Amino acid sequence: MHKLGTLWFSHKKCSVEELEEIAQQLKPDLFAQNPQVRGHIIINTCNRVEAYISADRPAEILEAVVEQLKLEKGGIFTGKDALEHLMRVACGLESMIVGEDQILGQIKKCYLESKKEGKLDELLDLAFDRAIKVAKRARQETRINEGSVSIGSAAVELAECITWGLGGKSILVIGAGEMGTLVARAISEKKLKAMFIANRTFERAKRLAEEVGGRAARLDENEKWLSCCDVAICTTSAPHYILDYEMMKRVMEHRKNRNVLYIIDIANPKDVEERVGKIEGIELYDLDSLYEISEENLKKRLSEVGKVERIIEEEIELFKKILAKHRVERLIGMIYKYGDRVRAEEKKKALRFMSTGRDPKLILDDFSHAVLAKTLHLPTEILRRYVVTNYLDDGALVEGDGAGEMKADFVDFFIDELEQELNINIQNQKLRRNNKPKPKPGTSKLCKDKDKLKLKPVQK
Repeated sequence: MHKLGTLWFSHKKCSVEELEEIAQQLKPDLFAQNPQVRGHIIINTCNRVEAYISADRPAEILEAVVEQLKLEKGGIFTGKDALEHLMRVACGLESMIVGEDQILGQIKKCYLESKKEGKLDELLDLAFDRAIKVAKRARQETRINEGSVSIGSAAVELAECITWGLGGKSILVIGAGEMGTLVARAISEKKLKAMFIANRTFERAKRLAEEVGGRAARLDENEKWLSCCDVAICTTSAPHYILDYEMMKRVMEHRKNRNVLYIIDIANPKDVEERVGKIEGIELYDLDSLYEISEENLKKRLSEVGKVERIIEEEIELFKKILAKHRVERLIGMIYKYGDRVRAEEKKKALRFMSTGRDPKLILDDFSHAVLAKTLHLPTEILRRYVVTNYLDDGALVEGDGAGEMKADFVDFFIDELEQELNINIQNQKLRRNNKPKPKPGTSKLCKDKDKLKLKPVQK
């Protein structure tokens, strides 16, 4: 796990503009072109930019990137801290809106795309797969994502509450900007009778309406749609009232829908004149109502943070076991592969000796001794190196406060050394084959035996 590292930048230290600049600089090529990096993945959202890598010395590589790009206001975690940070992000604990679900979808998308493109090694693959599972478990076992804490989602929750369910209702969303888009997307998941999107720029209203399955309307047609809808949610950034007292008086006089008209004003400055709430048949809710809902839901979510953190602690311990099992299985596979290579080489030698007429029993005895000795030679050499590397001359441990601790993880050390030796052997074999002198014309065994075999050229 010590090979895992992350370089992170988030809304906690950076502005949106700064994060956009960082995203332009922190590109995958920085890590793809570095031979020391075994795997990499970059998460880029509106509230964070994070790079995760797998390498022998992740901190050094990430610090070099920070220095190269002259980045500020970020942080670097390695090992267990990097894994814990990833899990906290996936669970929504590091989000601007605690417990929000969107970040999990963004992480999952980045993970699947990077995996498809071959950017992940085994460590990153396991880490991200586990983080996604932890995030799902946290949302299932706690209430970390329950209740609306953003103004847009709180407006939808309020609309559903005051109407006893939005199913079969007609909704008018006034404004197709950022807030209006969030509200329209959230409401579109309900089983509505109809949804109208009104905006000053009709084309923008049309695009949003097509996205959410609604109907576009012009802003100057508000009276027409207000006369037949059940709920109106105002989200514009206009400096003046969109729904004033006189307009709403006319609407209520000609209103076709006999139900109460609920108006939720989440604009700042306000879209609806305050006196509108006094008109009979209208119930007006403003930002103050939504803040109460948001704050109450946020308190509920924050009370669940401790439970999620305990789940993360459990999952980190589980991940250690999963990682250890994968590494040991990989090491066992490498040893078997090495042993099979030794067996194949010795088998070729044995067959050559048998073709010369040597005693099969002696050949078999030599073969078995050679396979055993050569198969065990490399692992035992690596074991000796490990002890030498991890102990001081006086016999004390190189690292650790007491006896029993080694400087390097045994399995990691063994895998790295064995992998290096196997690669060297493969390269040496290729060099021997390439440097083997080619026979000169007329010097092959066949040419020397030509007269003995009485070979003749084909008669034309």
